Amino acid sequence: MMTIRPAGLYGRRNAFLLLSTILAGAAFGSVAHAQEAQEHIQPPTDIIVTGSRLVRTDLTAPSPISVMGSEDVKLSGNVTLEKTLNEMPQLASGNTSTVNNGGGSGVLTANLRGLGNTRTLVLVNGRRFIPADSNGNVDLASIPDALIKRVEIITGGASAVYGSDAIAGAVNFILDDKFEGVEASAQYGISDRGDAESKKLDLTFGTSTADGRGNITLSGSWTRQSSITQNDRGFSRTPLGEVNGQLVYSGSGSIPGTRVPLSAAQRAALTGVNLTPGGSCTSVTGIRFGENGTVLPYCQPEDTYNYAPYNLLQRPLDRFNVAANAHYEVADKITAYAEAYFVNAKNDMILAPDSFTPLTPGAASSTLLIPNYANNPVLPESLRQFFTNNAAIFDTNGDGTAEIVGGGRRADELGTRNYRYERQSYQITTGLRGDVSLLGSDWKWDAFYQYMRNRTDTRNEGLISQTRLSMGLDAVIDSSGNVVCRNQSLGCVPVSILGLNSISQEAGAFLTPVRESHDIFTRQVAGASIAGTLFELPAGPVSVALGAEYRKDKYTFSPSPLDLANEYGAVSQKALAGAYDVKELFGELRIPILADMPFFDTLAIEGAARYSDYSSVGKVFTWKLGGEYAPVSWIRIRGAYNSAIRAPNIAELYTAVTRGYSSGTDPCAIPTSGGDSRSDALKNFCVATGVPAGEIANFTQATLGLNQDSGGNPNLREEKSKTYTIGAVISPPFIPRLNITVDYFNVKVDDAIMTVNAQQTMNDCYTMMDAGSATCRAITRLGNGQLDYVSVSSNNIGSLKVNGIDAQVDYRVPLPGALSLGDDASLSLQAIASWLFERTTQVLATSAPQDCAGYYGAGCSVGTGGFITPDFKLNLGATYASGPLSFRLQGRMIGDLKLYPTATNVVKSVDPVWYLDTSFSIDATETFSFFGGVNNMLDRQPPILGTTLVGDANTDVSLYDTLGRRYFIGARMKF
Repeated sequence: MMTIRPAGLYGRRNAFLLLSTILAGAAFGSVAHAQEAQEHIQPPTDIIVTGSRLVRTDLTAPSPISVMGSEDVKLSGNVTLEKTLNEMPQLASGNTSTVNNGGGSGVLTANLRGLGNTRTLVLVNGRRFIPADSNGNVDLASIPDALIKRVEIITGGASAVYGSDAIAGAVNFILDDKFEGVEASAQYGISDRGDAESKKLDLTFGTSTADGRGNITLSGSWTRQSSITQNDRGFSRTPLGEVNGQLVYSGSGSIPGTRVPLSAAQRAALTGVNLTPGGSCTSVTGIRFGENGTVLPYCQPEDTYNYAPYNLLQRPLDRFNVAANAHYEVADKITAYAEAYFVNAKNDMILAPDSFTPLTPGAASSTLLIPNYANNPVLPESLRQFFTNNAAIFDTNGDGTAEIVGGGRRADELGTRNYRYERQSYQITTGLRGDVSLLGSDWKWDAFYQYMRNRTDTRNEGLISQTRLSMGLDAVIDSSGNVVCRNQSLGCVPVSILGLNSISQEAGAFLTPVRESHDIFTRQVAGASIAGTLFELPAGPVSVALGAEYRKDKYTFSPSPLDLANEYGAVSQKALAGAYDVKELFGELRIPILADMPFFDTLAIEGAARYSDYSSVGKVFTWKLGGEYAPVSWIRIRGAYNSAIRAPNIAELYTAVTRGYSSGTDPCAIPTSGGDSRSDALKNFCVATGVPAGEIANFTQATLGLNQDSGGNPNLREEKSKTYTIGAVISPPFIPRLNITVDYFNVKVDDAIMTVNAQQTMNDCYTMMDAGSATCRAITRLGNGQLDYVSVSSNNIGSLKVNGIDAQVDYRVPLPGALSLGDDASLSLQAIASWLFERTTQVLATSAPQDCAGYYGAGCSVGTGGFITPDFKLNLGATYASGPLSFRLQGRMIGDLKLYPTATNVVKSVDPVWYLDTSFSIDATETFSFFGGVNNMLDRQPPILGTTLVGDANTDVSLYDTLGRRYFIGARMKF
């Protein structure tokens, strides 16, 4: 029996003990490579760290920063950055290349703290990068990973420094702009099963001018990643749902031949039909049409359709990118610089043959009209007679047109649905930077302009046009005795969908025209800043940074002519055009109070403020206050408080209302396990809201999910967040080369822009049982009681809260000569852990906050990929380096998960999952090296949760490794 634990208390003791052991082990016998500053002390230089524009002489800052080095990226074996980035414990799962259904156009994203990718700001060299969709998300596949020097991840609101979107923090990719020489590399990867093949080629060239005043760096990369299907892995070949307390086969209610749901009263009234099942049958919920239109009983779940073998488990990717960085000192203390990026990326989403509710545009919701059913020549004689005999059910008004309500059809005759995406992006940045003498010191200034453009072309194949289906069903016999469409426009071909293999090749071509659309996102940014020292205090310089920025985002979506003609009914895509701009002023200040005194090696405070004027939400103000205190040189305590905002993006503001599929469970349906727990009050309310009274006792949900209508809201306001962090950095001199960091974080978001999803809407309605409430009015049922659709939209109605602790230990120590390969040898160990004490979401004021940290189900996971947020993640790494050899072993742990207390499912918990990876690099000569490794060495398979909780593949494809053991090998030349 599961109970709700107090956030941050129950279930964490073992995790704390584990990290304590790690800390002790690292301190007295381990090693790490991330921070070697104690061994290699360099003269102070002016630097700027992520999360601040102030000029500093060290890497300290009040906000916690985690760093991933270039070798971590190069030796990961991954050809897409999101896989490597998501291994960091601070990041929750985002959209990855293993998310098929629910992955949209394949934009690969970062998701700090599980607050969502729209609340994580992605930067390149401290500036915004190319947006890839209407949400403004950056596709991590577009970042030139061959040039990455390091990745800095800052926790906490950074809006005062960077503006909107940095509520959870920022991920900053620092690229090499001073490369010299030529470097070429090639990498090949393949899974243990001989699939999931990947190839990557990189070529980088850089040269400095003879006078040392400038440099130009060029880099090109080509990547290909092969697809695999759910049929290629045992855990995902068959969709599993809970029936009578067991996970058993449970496919889709959209089936070949067509399913028609009927109430018990309607089934009892059928004439000329034998509804006695021919085999095992859990529940008869309607009829289906077999060979030649034969009417048969529909058994749930035995007659459902297994869609899994067709769906992808890894999406294919073809990518080519080019990057160029250049700078030249055009005059004394003035440098001109430019950056240019170009990316062309293609990826596919493939789903099982089209699954649809047959309908006639303009008719009642989810209703398919069959004109002149008694004499319609497209129907076999047996079906014409069936509709005639049962006119009381299908032709209640006696007009000669049959109505099929809420049916489900799988167009298996037509092959898979193919969604093909081609993304072409480019960005140009130009600017001037330099030094200027002010107030007796050198100040650094920078002025820049950016232009970014992304175009995504989409080609959809295998999707049924409901308009054409209605035309094909309305058939007559012409003067020559041929069966033809009454309306012969568009090259209409007569067709019936009632029966197995009833759609001919010619009819299929007519029903599924190619559906092409495209969208364009452009962004312009101009900014200028200056930073330096106002004056000196006894404790050090008072540093200040000031600046201004202008940004304009513009997005257009052009759907296909078929959509504009509303050929797809409620799921037809609508045109979208939207834009907004923002003008901003910002500043930062750091004041050292005490330094180099007993118990006060450092005491300083700093603050930042930003004033923004949005054309969409108006004027907003954000600020930050932080400080650092070091009683001695090797202990530093840091903390910061941030007031941040996120302005609504174009999709949230302007997207037209469209219909899509969502997973969900009808509260009115009898539970699939544990007996009938529905109260009499709930049953009565279900009857009052559309479930037939004669059905309620044994009412079951006929489909695996439901339809959801969603769209934008131009009246949205900005989100507001309060964030504070406090932590310590310890580098004890009595244990050289040891660094320990521990940071507590707390982020709260108010007026969060949220869409109350279909399940949350239904839960609220049938918990409050107020038929006049907004959530109840958003639910539409068919005449037989089955859910038709749920209307949802974005509003500033939510609140989010996360808090937890990050801890990291790095330690490196020389090894004795007996363990070296001729040169000095070292062993490095690293431990990075993140506890999420709380990840609370409150969508509706009438509902209690829901803590999803470490839970799944009941809204803590979704049926299009999972996206579960663990409450504990841990990385352990060990690296041996000597002479030409580097060898690394890494263990990654995803903490245990539990079923949310209000959810019902046979899968009550999931044990911790460990992955073991290894990699090596050998310098064969001064110019040639080769590398390789094995990821998921133990071939750990993902836990099975079932489709109800996490979607098509039975597991959280965004969180767990779905490919299994895989190998990679590569070579690199540099000269």
